[in-house]
Amino acid sequence: MNPLISVILPNYNHAKFLEKRLESIFNQTYYNFEVILLDDCSTDNSKDILVKYSKNDHVKHCIFNEINSGNTFVQWKKGIQLAKGKFIWIAESDDFCDPFFLESAIKPLLLNDQITLSYCQSNKVDINDKIIGNWKTYTDDLDTKQFAENFVMEGNLFIEKYLIKKNVIPNASAVLFRKDNLEISDQLINTPALRYCGDWIIYLQVIINQEISFLAESINNFRYHDNSVIARISKSQKQISLIDIDLQMRKAIVNYLHPIPVVNKKQIFEKNKKIIELLKYEKALILFNNKKKWKAILILIGIFDVFVKKYPFYKRLKNILIFSK
Repeated sequence: MNPLISVILPNYNHAKFLEKRLESIFNQTYYNFEVILLDDCSTDNSKDILVKYSKNDHVKHCIFNEINSGNTFVQWKKGIQLAKGKFIWIAESDDFCDPFFLESAIKPLLLNDQITLSYCQSNKVDINDKIIGNWKTYTDDLDTKQFAENFVMEGNLFIEKYLIKKNVIPNASAVLFRKDNLEISDQLINTPALRYCGDWIIYLQVIINQEISFLAESINNFRYHDNSVIARISKSQKQISLIDIDLQMRKAIVNYLHPIPVVNKKQIFEKNKKIIELLKYEKALILFNNKKKWKAILILIGIFDVFVKKYPFYKRLKNILIFSK
């Protein structure tokens, strides 16, 4: 049985990488897939490339926005609404993959109906397609062994052990979703802070009370370049703004999980709370450094226990005196 997979390609100004991306889609060894091409009002020559490839028999839709949506998740939602497949692959327009990506990623989903998300390890590549690293290093601070081999895990446990700490699925192009469990909420689209990390909450929503599969083989190539989302955040956002984005994300997680029966909700919430407190502590130190002492003090009062436990008294006093100068 080879069920239909819907491949959604949301593009914005990635003409330089589009042909590589599209060729890696159309050359998949898994043949039963449809392609939905979406362009968010690109200003480069993306349209010419997409029109050319839209003639491929796999392409069912090729849509060009007249006004830029300003949010990639608007494009995701549009693609999902058009999709006819049982499974969804969001193939980001600047990435590329091995020919057997779909064939490999779909196997766990076909063997186990409880698995709602299957993803693989990713290489980090530069603008010239050169492999410059592997994203396993991103999870080594959490667990050096877990992500070295294939596994299937209960989604709730995966959230508690890994996903609540940080987004351990750094690239949507590495993911195959079960469509019935994938939904893009209005909250995700309408909350500005979540536009940079909305995929993080989507992964959580998809696997809660379900199961997740991981393939340790690096058959996806996640491109890191000056115009990538991660690079833009690093350049355009100050450190304190990044902390605020993380805090907004964690608030959204709590709001989503509150009404849902989850056996380990208490453990997830406790870990999330500790991370929030440490983020606030870090924010307070930055505020001290920026001569905003009273704002920092107000934050520290709210997390006094964390502040007390973080360092011995003399170190705390030293930090305050240094940052207060």
